[in-house]
Amino acid sequence: MGFGPMMSSLLRNKTGPLLVALQIAVTLAIVINSLFIIMQRVEKMNRPTGIDVDNVIVTYVRGFGEDFDVVSSITNDIDLIKSISGVVAATVSNHVPLSGSGSGTGLRAVADETITPIGVGRFRWSEEGLDAMGIELSRGRNFYPQEVNYILPTSENGTPPSVLITQDLAESLFGEEDALGKPVYWGDMEASTVVGIIGHMHGSWVTWDKLTNVVIQPGKPAYTTNKYIIRVEPGMRDELLPVIEQKLGESNRQRVIKRVSTLEDLAARSYQQDRGTAIILSIVISLLIGLTVLVIVGLSSFHVTQRTKQIGTRRALGARRIDIIKQFMLENWLVTTAGALLGALLTFALAYWLEVSFELPRLDWRFLPAGIVTLWVMSSLAAFEPARRAASVPPAVATRSV
Repeated sequence: MGFGPMMSSLLRNKTGPLLVALQIAVTLAIVINSLFIIMQRVEKMNRPTGIDVDNVIVTYVRGFGEDFDVVSSITNDIDLIKSISGVVAATVSNHVPLSGSGSGTGLRAVADETITPIGVGRFRWSEEGLDAMGIELSRGRNFYPQEVNYILPTSENGTPPSVLITQDLAESLFGEEDALGKPVYWGDMEASTVVGIIGHMHGSWVTWDKLTNVVIQPGKPAYTTNKYIIRVEPGMRDELLPVIEQKLGESNRQRVIKRVSTLEDLAARSYQQDRGTAIILSIVISLLIGLTVLVIVGLSSFHVTQRTKQIGTRRALGARRIDIIKQFMLENWLVTTAGALLGALLTFALAYWLEVSFELPRLDWRFLPAGIVTLWVMSSLAAFEPARRAASVPPAVATRSV
């Protein structure tokens, strides 16, 4: 059958093909944009953190009673934790990276209040903090033990003489200049000297655009509620979780163990919304693709049933089985291509709306040709079985109504 008669046959009953083409267009637009959003979420969740997430345990403790000695409690707890076989390092901390709970501040490179400060996430750790998180310095030094003091809520702690900052924060503050050894200024214009540069590290808030702007101050937070960050030997995390909880619980009856978690679990909770979005969109994509396949199969099957006598006539006139299959596959390709062309316009229109309304990244154009090729393959597979059944119609069918 020529191209002209084939188009005439499709347009004679154009409602079905038009609805299928529209279904394909809508499916393509939604699937492409959904896949792009899913890929963005997956990339976000899999960003390198600069932290040994798999081997870090976080313990939350809370003391009670008027005579509770928080400094003595922290000192004894850290010594006990470090005495457990398999523990690499431990520190008390004000906040936990990737947990969604943190402390922020602003820093300047010069002592000028008229300059907008750079937003940073702030942590207070002992000299073992970097080791407890599995974080590496790229340049400079770690804190000296004499620089680390207990930070009590009732005491004046003053400005720390030295700080560690991430490379991204160093570039935000000083541009291409080397930040090592330079002063950074807090809100009160007091200065701290940058003694070490961390190559890469994530802060607390995974949705913040300044997630990698981090400053670490020397100190051991000594509050009623404290957090211990503990790094263990690879493969021993799950084994040591109950051991740490049990030993800490037995060692001091004046404080309770509120929770013992892995840093991996805390990070997963921070990314819960991104993971949920990816799962929901994956379900939507599956349902849309399934529905579109059923629609294509249904239309192809309807055309076979409706044109059985025509098929028999063509077979009686010498058409081969492969010719019948080619006819139906080409008709399906024409409908699919029409839907894909309309879908391409809808895809970019929807992408533009998402970009403007929700500040999403611009759609990567490479998703569209990949989606159209996948659509062609999926549509061809869906139409093949009805086309094969059409090819099995015998020539005698053409004479049954005569």
